[in-house]
Amino acid sequence: MDDIPDGASEAVSPRVAAALDAVRARRARRGRHLGPVLWGILVAVAVQSFAHHPGPGTHGVELAVTLTLAGCLFPLAAVAAGLWPVVSRMACTLFCLLVSGFGLALGALQSGSVSVLPLSVAVLTAFLVLSRRQAAALVGVVLSGLLVAAAAGADGSVGTLLSQLLFCAVLALMALSVRQAGDNEERAELLLAQLEDAREAEAEAAALAERTRIAQDLHDVLAQTLSGLAIQIQAARRMVQRERKGEELQEVLDRAGKLAKEGLGDAARAVGALRGHQSPRLERLPELVERYRVDLELDVTLSVTGAPRSVPTAMDLALYRGAQEALTNAARYARDAHITVTLCYEQERTVLAVEDQRDVPGPTPSPLVMGSGLGLTGMSERFREVGGRASAGPTPHGWRVTMEIPA
Repeated sequence: MDDIPDGASEAVSPRVAAALDAVRARRARRGRHLGPVLWGILVAVAVQSFAHHPGPGTHGVELAVTLTLAGCLFPLAAVAAGLWPVVSRMACTLFCLLVSGFGLALGALQSGSVSVLPLSVAVLTAFLVLSRRQAAALVGVVLSGLLVAAAAGADGSVGTLLSQLLFCAVLALMALSVRQAGDNEERAELLLAQLEDAREAEAEAAALAERTRIAQDLHDVLAQTLSGLAIQIQAARRMVQRERKGEELQEVLDRAGKLAKEGLGDAARAVGALRGHQSPRLERLPELVERYRVDLELDVTLSVTGAPRSVPTAMDLALYRGAQEALTNAARYARDAHITVTLCYEQERTVLAVEDQRDVPGPTPSPLVMGSGLGLTGMSERFREVGGRASAGPTPHGWRVTMEIPA
């Protein structure tokens, strides 16, 4: 948890990527949480510096105190105000070195001042932001400076030095505890996201297993039925050819045999879709329309407007199946009508309409009764599942089915 690569979210699921982004955002807020503490330390250092001798001024040692105090307070103010985020290793290291360095210099100029406060800020910030190894190395450099200053007799007695070291040690332990608690929370958040992904994968595997079972049953039933039908039709065709009569009957049988073969192909594609294989796409819509025009002798035309584009697989399949069911319904109830299939790619939606127009007004066709037996209710439910909608109703010259999905 100490280091999360910037590109880690590209190789994981969206849920885990969102958790990683939340972790990074939480770590970025750690520096901002230091604001109140830094303002308090800034005020304490400034008050103590003005109370000691020599104090800040504009000449000689007093000018040196002024410059040193400014070098210590400005980084504290910048970080406390949020103008200097200390979330990166370089920014945090520079901040800690500036604050501790100017703090030690201030302690050397004003013996007995609170130079331990800038050091404590460096220790606390290092262990909150950096990894343990990086923080330990940086704090080692800072405390080495403190030991050098103490050896030179610049800042108090041995007792003062020990109290300063103890205070820094306590702050380091406190920062480690806070950091560990944050890391545990982040780890739990990531594990929860991964657990949700695992549950979804398990559910998808179970659904795939169920679809595979249904596909096998569907294959067994349709394959046996349609294969038997095709064999019987082939036998009837041979009988007609042998007796050399019934040309019209032979033509009907040929067409029925072709439909049986196409039915077997559709069943195989449906089984493949249940097993997770590629489903029929809108790009096959012209082929579908041509099949109904030739095999069922429908007067049907296809019109496509707008620039074709790819749509999600579930929406694509819904439009294709909707067109198939609407054409089947038209073949049952409006065989003598002119049928128009219109696919329109608009800016914010994709609309597919199937409309029949009869020259002689007749009775309104029955409500949609599709080949699947689902009717308009089933079609509407399918489109609602993918975020679209479907509707059907009479027109002045026939019947119209409209299917719509968002772009």
